[in-house]
Amino acid sequence: MNDRAREIVATPAATGPPKMRGRLFRKYVALFVAVVCTALLANGLFEVWFSYQEHKAALIRIQREQAEAAATKIGQFVKEIEGQIGWTTQLPWSAGALEQRRFDALRLLRQVPAITELAQLDAQGREQLRVSRLALDVVGSLLDLSKEPKFAEAAARKIYYGSV
Repeated sequence: MNDRAREIVATPAATGPPKMRGRLFRKYVALFVAVVCTALLANGLFEVWFSYQEHKAALIRIQREQAEAAATKIGQFVKEIEGQIGWTTQLPWSAGALEQRRFDALRLLRQVPAITELAQLDAQGREQLRVSRLALDVVGSLLDLSKEPKFAEAAARKIYYGSV
């Protein structure tokens, strides 16, 4: 019976330590997997963040280039209109020249569809001529526009751009 008692007592003691080693090994594996997953996840998040920032910077650069190209085209368009208007201001102010100015203004409206109205003022700010696509033509109205910003800015800078 002593031999049998030893076997029973010896059996539980023999299975105890390997069970603890198995738990410790699983803990190390779980810790290793958690550290590796955390590192991979952090790396992925940094990669996504930097990719997003690069993509955003590229879009901003492209939009800036497109805006500059559009501004250049608009500037050229306005310069062409200024050139077209330039030949209508060559005549001096006189009664006979006023009718010629009207015909020149009508020709300008026909050649440049972007212009909807042309008003010519004398040096004192009185309206001498107004030709429009939308309203009736007015010749010699002498309407005083000297206090208007469009006259003051045109007198000071030689050119005035109205609202679009």
